[in-house]
Amino acid sequence: MAVDEDEIDLIAFAAEAERDSVIPSQRRAFDDAFVGRVDVDHYLEEYLLKADLAPKTVKEQRGLIGRFAAWCRERGIKLDRINKRTAGKYVSEVIDEMHPSTQKKHLTALRSYWRFLARRGHVTLPAGEKIKTGWPWNDQEMERNGKRVERGSKEERERPFTDDEVITLLYAQLPGRNKWNTTLRDAVKIGLLSGMRLAEILTLWVEEVRDEGPEIGIVFDIQQGKTEAAARKVPVHSELQEIIQRRMRGKKGKEWLFDECAKLGDPGDTLGKAFGRFRKALGVHEKPEGVRRSLVNFHSTRRTFATKADRAGVRDAIIKDVLGHVPDKKDTTRSSYIAKSSGRQMRACVEAVKVPSP
Repeated sequence: MAVDEDEIDLIAFAAEAERDSVIPSQRRAFDDAFVGRVDVDHYLEEYLLKADLAPKTVKEQRGLIGRFAAWCRERGIKLDRINKRTAGKYVSEVIDEMHPSTQKKHLTALRSYWRFLARRGHVTLPAGEKIKTGWPWNDQEMERNGKRVERGSKEERERPFTDDEVITLLYAQLPGRNKWNTTLRDAVKIGLLSGMRLAEILTLWVEEVRDEGPEIGIVFDIQQGKTEAAARKVPVHSELQEIIQRRMRGKKGKEWLFDECAKLGDPGDTLGKAFGRFRKALGVHEKPEGVRRSLVNFHSTRRTFATKADRAGVRDAIIKDVLGHVPDKKDTTRSSYIAKSSGRQMRACVEAVKVPSP
């Protein structure tokens, strides 16, 4: 195809005119953007907007990717200079020291962002690399061989609440005058008897508590969440009627069941931190030396629900459907051929869970 030299000259002239029209303090930024020299997080908000992530995930990924961007800014490294060596240096200096689960989360966020950048043409992949690999963050994880197990040693894992801890959280005298005490006590009981996540509980609309008929009865109709499986209908346990009736009184439609949280930017994060203070004040805390955080947190309500349902003889597949867990990809039969649990089965699962009385 013939090259129109006049057209090329016109494009170059237009670019130069645009450059000359900005004030000197903006000229360098214009030059950098024109040749692709921009900060690592230059396209971050566009990525987060297009990714259609849950609010908590958006906040998390903004923080993780932003941390790498800040590291690059300190060293004067622009987006066009990021390669395998740069990524490896960041992993060695920052990520390798993290807990394995945090490492995985950090690298997953960076790979996802780089796939977006590659699709939009903001970064150029080396020959032979495909977009789906998330270059240059692919294969950056360290292979960690299991440590020798010594006599008397054990792995410390986050756990369900004990019955004594449940009694303390639900019935012990409330610590101080924390404005979230009643909110947290209601949320804890709902979590224990439904297996729902904290953010799912706090952001329910009144119209999302509805009667679905005789088979499953009144449910929490969760319509969004961190995964596709999170959208589900969870039967409202018979022991939650007082809380639900009290919180629905005088409200309708899209008013929040926990209306005191409606103006919070991130209810799950705010109340998650408040719950940490709440349980510590009540003495519900276990943080062994060398462990990065307490072995009990609000997520322990989900673990408690699942454990009690399992001990009551409920099948694993039904518990997963109530919790909103994605079927294991390795279990092809379960994920592809077996229908989800019926409303009657999910109702039986929820009612099988009992919390101790004081």
